Amino acid sequence: MISSEEFLVLKEVPYKDNDKILHVLSKKKGLIQLMSKGCKKNNSPLINVSQTFAHAKCELYKSKDMYIISSADLINNFYNLKNNMEAFFYGSYILELIHYVALENMIDEKIFDMTVEILKNLSSFSNSFNKLTAAYEFKLAAMLGYKPDLYHCLSCSDNIKNDVVFSFSIQEGGFYCPNCVNNGNGINVLYNEILTLRKILKTKFKDIDSIENLNSKVMDLVRKFLFYHIGKNNFITLKLLI
Repeated sequence: MISSEEFLVLKEVPYKDNDKILHVLSKKKGLIQLMSKGCKKNNSPLINVSQTFAHAKCELYKSKDMYIISSADLINNFYNLKNNMEAFFYGSYILELIHYVALENMIDEKIFDMTVEILKNLSSFSNSFNKLTAAYEFKLAAMLGYKPDLYHCLSCSDNIKNDVVFSFSIQEGGFYCPNCVNNGNGINVLYNEILTLRKILKTKFKDIDSIENLNSKVMDLVRKFLFYHIGKNNFITLKLLI
């Protein structure tokens, strides 16, 4: 049975003389592996869609336990990423991150579209790479089911309000007010920084550059929060950026 699919290549693995096995994020199926036969030949129609970062539409058929590409059309290969080392490393980190979370989570179309969108932004060099990545990480955490409470104290349920410093708990995914905070274990966050976190979740990713006040403390909090809840922090490509 042949089916149509849109995918993003996360990893390519050489197979035999002229083939590759592609680890891809599929818009409909989540993380799957595809066999791209003959794609290493110079005249192969699959050569461009069988490389890491390739965003493509294809026709697939199933053979035993593997999907095989019968035909494909390239949408974008984000070529500009290769012209900027920092952008390339951030893009590679995004692929490594999504490859990891896709192993144990159902990936929906919103996550797929957001992943394509951040690669577009990174390849255009139009925004701050670290801020874009932090916004992606926080929205990804929420989409995976780890959305924190940004409006109430976790203990007394009082509203978060101006001129009060709240303490953010990475483990519990929310804030404690000054009356409820415990032993100073959380991260102190100002009201304006909480507003920034709210804006990230409310704003479509294509409009993410409109968010201001995304400072280094907020970016660090976001990454710690995501890594705690997905259970991994040792991403190889991220080490190249630190």
